[in-house]
Amino acid sequence: FFSHAFVEARTVRWLPIFCQSGILLDFSLSGFKIEIMGSLKHKSNDRFWLHLPLLPFGIHDLASIDLRAEVKWVDEDHCRIGGIFVDLDPNSKEIVERILLAISMKPNHKL
Repeated sequence: FFSHAFVEARTVRWLPIFCQSGILLDFSLSGFKIEIMGSLKHKSNDRFWLHLPLLPFGIHDLASIDLRAEVKWVDEDHCRIGGIFVDLDPNSKEIVERILLAISMKPNHKL
């Protein structure tokens, strides 16, 4: 699903100063595609925390979620990365499913 929500790629989970902001272009239960704002610092097989604010998805009982992610491909020309989620626990999986439900209920699957 396409979302166009703002996200952060964080090297350190709880420290947002070492992160890159981006736009979530595609999102599924298994992975994502992000367009990074600024210079691209990631390469294939890098791992980071994908920080997603949940309010844009209509989820009000949690502020955000951090998902462990691994880069699988890099498009340097368009500053885009794609990857998969790593070690998705049952609670995180439930929240991802809630995000996907929220996206699927929007016209044209965009926020």
